[in-house]
Amino acid sequence: MKRHTGFTLIELIVTMAVAAILITLAVPNFRDFLLNNRLTGTANEFIAAANLARSEAIKRGRNATLCVSNNSMDANPTCTGGTNWGLGWLAWVEADGSGALNGDGRLRVGDTLANTGVTFTGGVSSFQYDSRGAVDNTDTLNVCDERTGETGRQITMTATGRVEIDRAFACP
Repeated sequence: MKRHTGFTLIELIVTMAVAAILITLAVPNFRDFLLNNRLTGTANEFIAAANLARSEAIKRGRNATLCVSNNSMDANPTCTGGTNWGLGWLAWVEADGSGALNGDGRLRVGDTLANTGVTFTGGVSSFQYDSRGAVDNTDTLNVCDERTGETGRQITMTATGRVEIDRAFACP
């Protein structure tokens, strides 16, 4: 008698049923994973820009600014005011002490968060670091998405210029 190798129809159906159950359980968790990564990435990009601006202010002995910018990716970006950090941001240092962005003063930019489902708001439009790394004002910025509950990130700028983050912030 010749022995046949392969799968029977029953074995194939059982395998597909088990795979379907596993996928059903994994997909919602994968969505949360993606949303959490988007929030964490946004918060980390901003914190990196803040830390860079602070360290460059100390290193160069000049003021550095981190501000809201809706044209941060342009060749000649500007601070545009407003408190919607989701428009983008710009970190720059006074290259010549003039108080303006010129020359090689641009340090880092953050692109707009439009169409990402992430909101990034605060109470001020800029932070200015002095040559000691301290900021001119303090504020708390909120990074949220469409989920509710303790899924957001809250970034606090302290008077010393250091950044603190709360990873269990309850978004409104």
